[in-house]
Amino acid sequence: MANLSPNSSSGELTPTSSLESSTAPSSPPAWSRQTPTLKQEYLSREERFSRWRPKYHLMAKEGWMNDPCAPGYDPATGLYHLSFQWNPNGTDWGDIAWGSATSPDLIDWTLRERPSLSPEAPYDNKGVFTGCFIKAQDDTITYAYTSVSHLPIHHTLPHTRGSESLSLAKSFDGGKTFDKIAGNPVLPSEPPGIDVTGWRDPYVSKWPSMAKFLGYNENETLFGIISGGIRNVTPTTFLYAISADDLTQWQYLGPLTNFGHNLRPSRWSGDLGKNWEVTNFATMQDQHDSRIKRDFLVMGTEGCIPQRRPSAADPVSLNPSRPARGQLWMSGTLHKPDRSFSSVNMTYNFGGYLDHACLYAANSFYDPLSQKQVIWGWITEEDLCDDLRRAQGWSGVLSMPRELRIQTLRHVIGASASSLDSITSIEKELDDRGAYTICTLASQPYQPLIEALRNGPSVHRATLGTAELSSGPFNPHFQASDIQTTQWELECVFKVSQGTQHLGLSIDHSGDYSRATTLLFDQASETFVINRPAFPIMNSSEFVNTEPEKAPHTLFTTRDPVTGKVSTEHLHIRAWRDNSVLEVFVNGRTAITTRLYAAEETFGMRFFADDCVDGIVDVPSELVSAMIWDNIGLA
Repeated sequence: MANLSPNSSSGELTPTSSLESSTAPSSPPAWSRQTPTLKQEYLSREERFSRWRPKYHLMAKEGWMNDPCAPGYDPATGLYHLSFQWNPNGTDWGDIAWGSATSPDLIDWTLRERPSLSPEAPYDNKGVFTGCFIKAQDDTITYAYTSVSHLPIHHTLPHTRGSESLSLAKSFDGGKTFDKIAGNPVLPSEPPGIDVTGWRDPYVSKWPSMAKFLGYNENETLFGIISGGIRNVTPTTFLYAISADDLTQWQYLGPLTNFGHNLRPSRWSGDLGKNWEVTNFATMQDQHDSRIKRDFLVMGTEGCIPQRRPSAADPVSLNPSRPARGQLWMSGTLHKPDRSFSSVNMTYNFGGYLDHACLYAANSFYDPLSQKQVIWGWITEEDLCDDLRRAQGWSGVLSMPRELRIQTLRHVIGASASSLDSITSIEKELDDRGAYTICTLASQPYQPLIEALRNGPSVHRATLGTAELSSGPFNPHFQASDIQTTQWELECVFKVSQGTQHLGLSIDHSGDYSRATTLLFDQASETFVINRPAFPIMNSSEFVNTEPEKAPHTLFTTRDPVTGKVSTEHLHIRAWRDNSVLEVFVNGRTAITTRLYAAEETFGMRFFADDCVDGIVDVPSELVSAMIWDNIGLA
């Protein structure tokens, strides 16, 4: 992605190995660097603006932004389109319009200076909320969006009927301009006779498996879902059949799911809450086995039951805190319901987290060129107090685009600690040798973007080879000269011993690892943890939330069907840092996106593992390989 922010001097980073580029600048010694501070009086407006601003993530030029909207591809122009909710008038939520950008490749983006849709009509004068991209049969681009005429709207409040409606805007010039159609709103309110907790965020696409199940012609029918919930009953998404040649014709088919409130199958699957937002559907198949094909929903879940954190702030204080919500996915089976209020229901078969931390409102599309389901999420600014967030002049950023896929593992016989039956984020099928084939949803950043960032004009790379790990000071490490910017990619692989409880890596922000960002796997509790550094001043938690991020994660054990040899998969960590944004992917199936506000300097990175637990005879854990690309970016 293009650098959409002004040139800035991001804090230098400094971690530990053999450097493969002579272009890397030398690093000043630790003692010469300024101690990080929360106080911003000494910073100019430009310095406050750039202090924590990412460079290669897509974001608004200024002001508040949240949900990604209407991703899509227009074959007539060869351009990708992506919008987002935007307040061009300030850094707080309000006056919600759509900011928009176009790209020839999902890498370099041209950001539109003015909103593509604004809240100016009577039916949307309170906000142009999230929506989707439709390539219409008349070769125009159509946006379907939630038009809002009354506020406030929240799942905890009584819903004013018609406050959220469905409207369309069309572009006849390849997306340069959009005009709202004369017949808006095409759906003036939620379905009759239902007390909803919300009714917004339309998503429209072909859905061949749904068309086949209901007996529709898949070339003549699109399906639309509008997210929300039925008060005191269930969160859900409302299903519609849409005429492909007349996008104003929406036929209501009923709520697609009905699980009741706060379904929580296990710690692996999260809490489905009381109200859904930005639900997407997709049918995906395994890239190596076309027989493995599943229907998925991806949804933001509101009204989750709060999970108490050990260091949670006082709820009545003004400290920054995150809402009780989740970014989840599920896979289910379509079936005819017993009751008559819906044409089809989707059962809950298995599900999990799309992301475990501060990513929300994920929105996707099927890319016909890469043949991937590509998804973005809104990375929130909720870990900053309002004063600091407003002072920087912007709020929120979109994630890197991610490819979704089915991950399939064969000959599986166990996990790190849990029984396979208890892990509700996987589907398992017994094979003829007493082992299992398991599948789940996995993701990674869009591969062409990864390659483009690595090939930036000033990238320097450092590598580490195989080495045993221990809890001592002589573990493999990257040196300060290996990482000198706040834009980098890390990929590392560990061989995990049965006798190891903790292993991972620590990024030094103080010169002696007393303040560090730590990524570690706790094998005994099957938990992946990111410990974030706090500012080294008193009461900094009142201004910046730096609580640890935690996600359930396990390593699967397999048995070779020929030799009978039992082995455990390696721990594979991939991480991308872009100033205050850190996106981490573990074995493809566990994603954690977080913010690093107190990590403006880096003095090294080392890898570690506990010594073997008493009573367990095993070889030490190993770092198999590690590679870092520093100063990644785009020309």
